[in-house]
Amino acid sequence: MVSNSLFTFRAVARNLVLIITMGALLPAAGCTRSSQETTGTRGTDIVIFIDFSQSIGRGDKALFEQAFTDRIIPSLSAGDRILIAPINDKTLTAFHTLLDETFPPKPAFDGWLDNTLKYKSALRKTDGRVGKLKERIHGQVAGIFAARSASQQTDILSSLLIAQKLFHNQPRHKVLVLMSDMIVDYPPYRFDRIAWSPTTNQKILSELDEKGLIPDLSGVCVYVSGVSARSAELATDIGQFWQEYFQRTKADMDPSRYAHVLLHWPPSESCALDEGPSDTRKVVASKKEK
Repeated sequence: MVSNSLFTFRAVARNLVLIITMGALLPAAGCTRSSQETTGTRGTDIVIFIDFSQSIGRGDKALFEQAFTDRIIPSLSAGDRILIAPINDKTLTAFHTLLDETFPPKPAFDGWLDNTLKYKSALRKTDGRVGKLKERIHGQVAGIFAARSASQQTDILSSLLIAQKLFHNQPRHKVLVLMSDMIVDYPPYRFDRIAWSPTTNQKILSELDEKGLIPDLSGVCVYVSGVSARSAELATDIGQFWQEYFQRTKADMDPSRYAHVLLHWPPSESCALDEGPSDTRKVVASKKEK
């Protein structure tokens, strides 16, 4: 009787040791709950302002539309949001969106709890919804460029104030695209008539700062497409102003993304990533350059 009890005790002890050992080895092998779980990504919030003033010619508008067709729309994916609004003479006083669409989120997968087949089925359904929404956006964009008439003035500065409001408390990665020649033509400024000098930028920026017209665009990745002017010198002067302006806003505005056409799209993973949890950060480039 004693012998049987001793045998049973030893067997239980061996099993306990085995369980404890396996528990210690699982994290080392990477088989933890967190390693088996794919969390949903936050997506990207893309806000696009399009200049519809008289200074934008047909050729420029064609390039804008081509940027949507060839670059922006194909890069959209689950969890993203795209919003399009006009830059005109009533950017601030009569703001309205031309398009505002949000894509369904990518389904999350927990390797410990979720069925793989069900997850793949949900993923296929999401991909199908994303594809249909892309087709709809493509048609809407074509309609936007076909229907818009030119405005008298270009209130770019107000569009940036609105961008700050649109991005406020936005959990997604934030990307701002300005499709414009970047020539402000709205009282009290006419960038094409200013006598630019080394002190001009600071003077204008100080005036804007005093009036509360420099927004906080921290964590926003900025693209400019459509840059143009009557001379290379004027384009350079205006470009230098905008570089200093965006530095004041704390936005991520690399000079390589300020051009006549949309360059370096989609945004790289290093472009204005905010301080969100590291496990929920989306590698923007890898998921969009498929």
